[in-house]
Amino acid sequence: MERDVEKMSPAVYSLTIVSGQNVCPVNNAGSPCIEVDVLGMSIDSCHFRTKPIHRNTLNPMWSEHFQFTVHFEEMCFLRFAVVENNSSQTTAQRTLPLKALKPGYRHVQLRTQHNEPLEVSSLFIYSRRIEEGPTGGATPSSLLFSSEEKHASQQHKVTVYAAPGPELFTVFSVTEQTTAKQLLDTVVASSGNPSEYFLCEEKVPLLKERSEVKRCAQHRPLAPEEEVVRLVSSWNSEEGYVGRICLKTREENLNDKNSVLDGEDEVTVGGREGVGGGASEDDMFFVQVHEVSPEQPHTVIKAPRYSTAQDIIQQTLSKAKYSYSILANPNPCDYLLMEEVTKDAGSKKSSTSKPLQRVLLDHECVYQAQSRWRGAGKFILKFKEQVVREDKKKVISFASELKKLTSRSRSMTTGGGVDSPAQRYLSAAAGLKAWVSEGRVGAGRFLQTSSSSSSSLKEQLHLPTSSLTPSTWKLHLLRNWKIHK
Repeated sequence: MERDVEKMSPAVYSLTIVSGQNVCPVNNAGSPCIEVDVLGMSIDSCHFRTKPIHRNTLNPMWSEHFQFTVHFEEMCFLRFAVVENNSSQTTAQRTLPLKALKPGYRHVQLRTQHNEPLEVSSLFIYSRRIEEGPTGGATPSSLLFSSEEKHASQQHKVTVYAAPGPELFTVFSVTEQTTAKQLLDTVVASSGNPSEYFLCEEKVPLLKERSEVKRCAQHRPLAPEEEVVRLVSSWNSEEGYVGRICLKTREENLNDKNSVLDGEDEVTVGGREGVGGGASEDDMFFVQVHEVSPEQPHTVIKAPRYSTAQDIIQQTLSKAKYSYSILANPNPCDYLLMEEVTKDAGSKKSSTSKPLQRVLLDHECVYQAQSRWRGAGKFILKFKEQVVREDKKKVISFASELKKLTSRSRSMTTGGGVDSPAQRYLSAAAGLKAWVSEGRVGAGRFLQTSSSSSSSLKEQLHLPTSSLTPSTWKLHLLRNWKIHK
């Protein structure tokens, strides 16, 4: 047996315990951990244990990775056991053959100690099988010559997305020597013109946290002589992405290149020298433009921080592809960007005050204008002729209000001999002013004569009221006065 094992090349399995769901149905306040046992021949048997998650049995997260080698896969079983760390009690378990473990992300349904299924208890794992040994050493020549035909005839399953057919993807059987061109001929055998298609490798990034910024997928056309099985084996989800093979047409590839070129034009828009033809993520910002068209109420644009108003207008018009009004007026010079800012919500008058609107200059920096906002604000795309019409309406309404105001003032100043209330108030104000001035003169006389004698002081104190009352004083102003004792 030992001699046979020395000639064998073991398979390497990569297993990741990602998370669990309701792993301790009896104890909701337990601290669960996962024990993994590989059951089989003594050379293949091994044991692993994850760290305990403190007081969380509903949705514990482990994300622990294990790697083990197996010589006799047909004789191996894999056992998952959920153990409560404080009491060392097994709350759930599941045993299944190693060959039945499918690669990729899987939910493993848990069972009780009596092998009764638990409806809502499961483990979320990721498994992957590697053909060559852990050291990556060369296979013995005796084994290589004896099993060359066997390895050549061994079938592998490859999934191709967007293949012709009603399904989203199609699974094809290939060998280790199958190239991308051979697989392409198999996939598009039923198509009219196979030269219009090509195979593409797509790597979709994985988000480890919800707050992480979503990244774009990477695309790479496969070379005709590239081996498909070796490509699939090189994918590793631990590097932060998931790989797959997609079928694309030449027209789709041309559209993708044009979109990439459009994105580069948006990044380099503005014609600034010394930027190096692009901008980093830190030099970019997001801006939302409202009222783009009736079919598109708003759009979000990612642009460099030095972008001007005309740059933002140009990008907005380029993104509005399905608007008939935009297609009728594609010239960016016919549009302008209006800034509408509401005062800060902390002020008392913010709820009643109207938002302030201002038209941005063509070469004004949009990022600086947006950073000056102290409240809610937005940018509105306006047609220049529309803004001119609105300004004319405002001027006409202002002129009419001014005309009404001047006519009222004329009627108040020229009463025509009629003693109107406005005329009475004006005359009363003039009399009050004269009375105040005359009172100041009397006070000055009082201060000059106060040093002469006490007799003159009494005379000054007993001045007649007629000298302090002007002749233009109106009696109707005294009706509302209150005499205080």
